[in-house]
Amino acid sequence: MQEKEKSAGKGQKKSWFQGLQSEFKKIVWTDKDTLMKQTAAVVVITVILGTIISIMDAGILEVINLLMK
Repeated sequence: MQEKEKSAGKGQKKSWFQGLQSEFKKIVWTDKDTLMKQTAAVVVITVILGTIISIMDAGILEVINLLMK
């Protein structure tokens, strides 16, 4: 009985990996130019938002320091 369970488990793992492999074949990867443009856009937006947040943080800190004096 245990032998049947072990062999059934191996078959499930094998079919799971085969299913995973077939799903990976369906993935459509973007081309290099599109990937570079999207990466550059993310980096630029991240830098802009980081700058805005740090300016706002410094401004709020200055206002709090003025109120505390």
